[in-house]
Amino acid sequence: MYDILLLSLPEMDKDKPSPGPAYLKGFLQPEFKVKVVDGNQIGDINRILLTVDQYEFKWLGISVFSYEQADLALEIGSNYDNVVYGGAGVHQFWPADHFIVGEGEYALRDFLRGNEYKNFDQIDDLNKLPIPDYTDQLNDNINELVMTGSRGCVRNCSFCDVASIWPKYRWVDGKKLADNMHAVCEQTGIYKISFSDSLVNGSMKHFRELVKELAARPKKIRLNGQFIARKQNSFSQDDFDNLLNSGCTGLTIGIESGSESVRNHMGKKFDNNDLDYFITNLGERGIKMKFLLIAGYPTETESDFKETIEMLHRYKKYSAKVEVSPHMML
Repeated sequence: MYDILLLSLPEMDKDKPSPGPAYLKGFLQPEFKVKVVDGNQIGDINRILLTVDQYEFKWLGISVFSYEQADLALEIGSNYDNVVYGGAGVHQFWPADHFIVGEGEYALRDFLRGNEYKNFDQIDDLNKLPIPDYTDQLNDNINELVMTGSRGCVRNCSFCDVASIWPKYRWVDGKKLADNMHAVCEQTGIYKISFSDSLVNGSMKHFRELVKELAARPKKIRLNGQFIARKQNSFSQDDFDNLLNSGCTGLTIGIESGSESVRNHMGKKFDNNDLDYFITNLGERGIKMKFLLIAGYPTETESDFKETIEMLHRYKKYSAKVEVSPHMML
């Protein structure tokens, strides 16, 4: 009999295990008996239900990663009386008896203890959290793990809701995060990590410490994550070299527009000279980049859009290392 069975839902990347339940299992299992069923890997709702029904459990915890999974979560949950919901897709008016809004570790532990639990509480010190436990989720399709080095964001871009989910930005210290990465990779045998952070370099102090620590270690972990261009003086040539030698294979960069005026309205806080500095240094080191772009931002003019096209032409020498991911704002 499990104290809780944690279930993820479909419509996420299939080459990675769902991270939320793995982090919760790593946190809860010293005190509780926990099983994870990765519904994202299963896919079909009927097969998910058949899999869940193979186990005996006191509570079914359904991880709702996105509001787009809400209907499916409630449909699955309607088959059971002992359900608690959580995740970024759960809101304060969730139509169920038991649900957690906000960060789940301490709240879910209190819930399982039978104590009153708090919604919206942020965890101040992420260094105290254990590593995720992916042992229930490994299969031949999994070739990459997901880890979280920070929660929240140092930016508050006009089009983004991260600040409403995590008002305060917190991080794991660089050396601690490097230790955690190697511990998870050794546990699973998978040496590729995708960071879920809004920005891997949100805290330059801890990001600098992380890449320096990883660069010094002989065993390399291939890593990728979301990255922001900053002011040029925030990132030295040594930082770029350590980033390359850390095992970094790619960075997703929220450029959004080639127009400074559009980016200023968004709250991006870097100019074209800063952008050139970062793209050039990453490109010359052969680090792959994905450019996130938004077309149709409310303040964007035809002239602004042309600046985005000109920007792409400006970086054409790195085209073999650049993927462009455009999004239309409607």
